[in-house]
Amino acid sequence: MLLLPFIVLSGCDGTRFTNPSPDECTWNDEAEVYVCEKIWIGYFDAPISLKLYYGRDDAVDLEKLYDEVEAMLSEYHEYFDRYNSYNNIVNVYSINQSGTSGIVVSETLFDAIAFGLGHENDITVNGALLFDIALGPVLSIWHDARESDSCVVGSFASTCDVPSELIDGISFNTDPSDIDMDRDNLTITFLKPNMSIDLGGYGKGYVSEIITDYLDSLDLDYIFNAGESNLKAGGTNPTRDNGVFYIGLKKPEVDALSVDFYAYLKITAGISVVTSGNYQRYFLGSEDGEIYHHIIDPRTNYPGGEAMSVTIFYEDGALADIYSTAIFLMTVEEGITYVDETEGLEAIWYLEDGTIMTSANFTDIYLYQYPDS
Repeated sequence: MLLLPFIVLSGCDGTRFTNPSPDECTWNDEAEVYVCEKIWIGYFDAPISLKLYYGRDDAVDLEKLYDEVEAMLSEYHEYFDRYNSYNNIVNVYSINQSGTSGIVVSETLFDAIAFGLGHENDITVNGALLFDIALGPVLSIWHDARESDSCVVGSFASTCDVPSELIDGISFNTDPSDIDMDRDNLTITFLKPNMSIDLGGYGKGYVSEIITDYLDSLDLDYIFNAGESNLKAGGTNPTRDNGVFYIGLKKPEVDALSVDFYAYLKITAGISVVTSGNYQRYFLGSEDGEIYHHIIDPRTNYPGGEAMSVTIFYEDGALADIYSTAIFLMTVEEGITYVDETEGLEAIWYLEDGTIMTSANFTDIYLYQYPDS
């Protein structure tokens, strides 16, 4: 995992109350709470987990809670899917198939797309967008290249042909201003042909924010970890005297089995931790052996970024996801300047040579320790 919470489980047999969910909960004698964890597979292409600290005064029906969280995951997973259709639902795939005809969508999906479009211009470099939900035509080319039958599967990565002939010198309709949003009629219309949208740049952060808002309304102590790269905590950590949550940042490496950490952090409730990196979905170019990852720079239509990973700290999980995508595509110097000038935003970068860079206030606010300290 990229973001791993740490807790200490005691083996002592203290005075316990009724286990709220025997399959998911383990008693912590020192804190006198049950530590409960539920993991879902099959949503947003990654395992998603909810860790709850269930105390004597909690009266939430955990099985019902798990069902409600899963229902939200399932709903948004289907809405945001751009590769598959579902019965009785209009989703991103449906929108992309509608061309310039326009299509009526649910208010839920309309709001999600409107959120992305509303933040397109939040981060630009020399007037150029770094976050663009209309980049779908280009992302499809890179997705098809990664999934091509001609790719050769290796120990840690596939080797594939770089789709340069489908990109170089070709103009794509990727201007988000060419997406017409009619809220009165809940219609979405592409104003130019061959357009498509992709919500992957903020989808997990968006649904994470909805789910954690729900968990906060129940006054629970929890860590919600969406897709191993989007994490948010709520309440207090009863296993720590200071009530703070501690997590580890996994060193970005192509070896999927690696569990080395390059930093341990202290996180208070209400802060989203979102990471973007070049080491998760990628392939090696068949001719040059270079890494071609999934974070595509709208300025070049090729994978971009200077660091191996950037981790963003911000209250709003959906915005943090957008920030992480866009800031990853900046140079580290540009990113540090942007973060330092944005209130409430902090970040840490891991470079290819192992160098760690941080925003101005990161160390004082979030750093617990580096592994060798």
